[in-house]
Amino acid sequence: MSLLIVERGPSQGHRIPLTDFPVTVGRDPTCQVVLPDDEISRQHIRIKKRGRLFILEDLGSKNGTFLNGDKIHNAVINNGDKILVGGTELRFLTAASDIQVANEIMNFNMLISDDLGLQGPIELTEEGHPDRLPAERVRHLSAVNHASDDQRIIKQIFEVQGNLLVAQTLEEAAAILLKSIPTFLKKASRAAFLLWSQSTRQLIPISTKHFGKKSSFLLSQRALEDVLSRKQGVILRASTNGKSGEERERLIMPMIHNGDMVAVLHIEQDHAEGPIAQDSIDHLHVLLLRSGPSLESLSLRQELDAWMMGMIETMVATIEAKDTYTHGHSERVCRYSMAVAEELKLDREVKKLLMISSLCHDIGKIGVPDAILKKASLLSAEEYNEMRMHPTIGADIISHMPNAQRFVSGVKHHHEKWDGTGYPDGLKGEEIPFFGRIVGLADVFDAMISGRSYSGFIDPSDAMSRLEEEADLFDPEILKAFFRAYDNGILTPKTSTQSKEPPSKKRGSRRS
Repeated sequence: MSLLIVERGPSQGHRIPLTDFPVTVGRDPTCQVVLPDDEISRQHIRIKKRGRLFILEDLGSKNGTFLNGDKIHNAVINNGDKILVGGTELRFLTAASDIQVANEIMNFNMLISDDLGLQGPIELTEEGHPDRLPAERVRHLSAVNHASDDQRIIKQIFEVQGNLLVAQTLEEAAAILLKSIPTFLKKASRAAFLLWSQSTRQLIPISTKHFGKKSSFLLSQRALEDVLSRKQGVILRASTNGKSGEERERLIMPMIHNGDMVAVLHIEQDHAEGPIAQDSIDHLHVLLLRSGPSLESLSLRQELDAWMMGMIETMVATIEAKDTYTHGHSERVCRYSMAVAEELKLDREVKKLLMISSLCHDIGKIGVPDAILKKASLLSAEEYNEMRMHPTIGADIISHMPNAQRFVSGVKHHHEKWDGTGYPDGLKGEEIPFFGRIVGLADVFDAMISGRSYSGFIDPSDAMSRLEEEADLFDPEILKAFFRAYDNGILTPKTSTQSKEPPSKKRGSRRS
């Protein structure tokens, strides 16, 4: 059941049921919903339904259509949204669930079976209850020894739990979990792990695993909603009417930690294999109980990383707004640093820290006066000394960030030189922190090919030649890696402010 409530305008207080879609709204008597408002066009908007989505479409109205304050032409509307047409404000209400499966399902070959109207293994209604989702509730267990006396199963559960503790990413952990499924359900055909996002009310596919021939997953919208709302698992029995070639048994189980929903495990078993045994369900339930804390921690870490990267990007954008020269500079220095990291075969965690360090390397310029940053001519001695303060200022700014001590060196020491002539501390050789050496080289290269107005641009090949000439200023091993990245096309100057062709030939003996 869906309806429009008129909250402001000539028909204020009216409740208008929406039954047959699409629904046209306007002043014209032929519209399904007629509103007596002179500011509304004769045919102003249309509300369409696509599966479980409701779509609002402006029909070329004179005064436009506004959804929650924003002017729109075509947009999805959700429960509680406000629609302004002319002088009339409507609130859209629907009994449909606001739980959605994220668009990433297309990348994982998943189908929302209920919404597509497929036949067969979709929904078997219990006699006398045609609208009720048939579900066999999964028993709740609280400890491994309640699940099985089979020591092999217990050992496997703890082995999976141990592997999850050392997983570095959510995707890696999900893959570990899915790989173990045949141990607990030998005849499983395919399995999927979907993360629950409370903020967006979405299930987000993270990983899938096929244990036989590959086939599309069939997700039941109503079954997923039932699992999320009741925090209990369900079984969807396979069709027995022979009308569908997609006959399969489906088990949908929640992963819960401290009472909060973490994720959903979706397992499918081909109908020919027979019904899913209760013992298998019990084992899987305990597996999810033991795995919940690790998966929740990785999910929270992912959210924290996304938040921190957003904060860093905001700070970088603030710097670039002050100085047109730095526009895109931090991103390019980051890309060059990552190319060197690739050549040096640094591990994932070190790469992540280097990425943060390189993106933040010029953060301290926020403390440099605009007159100096934007000066089009050479800086005076005093102005240059002021500019030399930015690494120290930047290090102070980011020192309050989580784990700052692990990446601050690229910010504070990217202007140090191998021969000891750099700043702010005049460090020499291996006294210079590792990140400072990498970011410093990437920074010099980008400064050459994206130069200030008074110095002009240098061709990338000429910049590489100059780096060879000034090799005594840089760590020799990092410089070799930089040359290799350039020659291999990994380090490309296409990200600079000029349009450049990739390197076409190798030069110089120092790159060997």
